[in-house]
Amino acid sequence: MRRARAITALGIAAAFFVAGCPKQLPPPAPTPPPSPAPLPPTTAAACKRITRIEVQKSQRKLTAECVDGGRLEYPIALARERGPKRAAGDSRMPEGEYQIAGPARISRFHRFIPFDYPSRADAERALAEGRIDRAMRDAVVEAQRHGRIPPQDTPLGGELGIHGEGPRWRGDLDLNWTEGCIAVTDQAIEDLSRLLRRGTPIRIVP
Repeated sequence: MRRARAITALGIAAAFFVAGCPKQLPPPAPTPPPSPAPLPPTTAAACKRITRIEVQKSQRKLTAECVDGGRLEYPIALARERGPKRAAGDSRMPEGEYQIAGPARISRFHRFIPFDYPSRADAERALAEGRIDRAMRDAVVEAQRHGRIPPQDTPLGGELGIHGEGPRWRGDLDLNWTEGCIAVTDQAIEDLSRLLRRGTPIRIVP
């Protein structure tokens, strides 16, 4: 009897040992690198030049990255209608990748800085949807290729840019009142006029 109990105990211990020794586990996955720290805020006086702009419609915000690593942030007024621009007169703000197309000029909105809408992507989409013909698409692409402002009289619209408020809309950045442009305060457009250069990329996202 004792011998049988001893054999049984040994069997249980062996079974426990086998069950309790799992296979070697794979090494843990490497920890992903931390996200880069956001650019520190700065002032227009400390910014030497703007290298890139991003406009976030949902945040009603324009963020400008400075050559020395800082950033400027400005609230914006949006266009009268929602959604990406598709046609002349639709009162919508475009979405996509653009470039500053020239220096600031005096306007009824204090100052106006143009960007190169429509882009090649806008023209390609319009051609695919039958809203423009191939000759018009080619004219936009050729202008982009040579760094010229694209045709501004196409069915896609034009004459878009960043501008101030002017006397009519001063203090109304919380409203949607532009015809497709990006509106900032008059002081902000003064800052941008000084710090932006032709060819500076501008990205507009929903």
